[in-house]
Amino acid sequence: MKVTAVLFMLLFGAISLNAQSIEGLWNTGKENTIINIKKVNSNYEGTIHYSDNSNAQKGKVLAKDIVKSGNTYKGKLFVIDKGEWYNAEFKPKNEKLAIIVSSGFGKKEIE
Repeated sequence: MKVTAVLFMLLFGAISLNAQSIEGLWNTGKENTIINIKKVNSNYEGTIHYSDNSNAQKGKVLAKDIVKSGNTYKGKLFVIDKGEWYNAEFKPKNEKLAIIVSSGFGKKEIE
């Protein structure tokens, strides 16, 4: 019985650790844009893997300087339509990556 309990705890721990990782392919929900987030040095960086946006270039860095901050990740997001970098929060939710962009005094979730 103890062995089963220990195996269950190890399995649950491995799943929860994996669920907290931001690495991998993420659909941002906007124009079917999928970004590939990888660890680069001590931070994470996201490049465009695919997008229905004709202005999006595959391989271009879209997110940078991403670090874990509590239950979320914080970093910079390049907004293609504006051509600028913005502070952003990244929250993995199932297969989608919720992105909240901060601009001045306001925040907006990208959908």
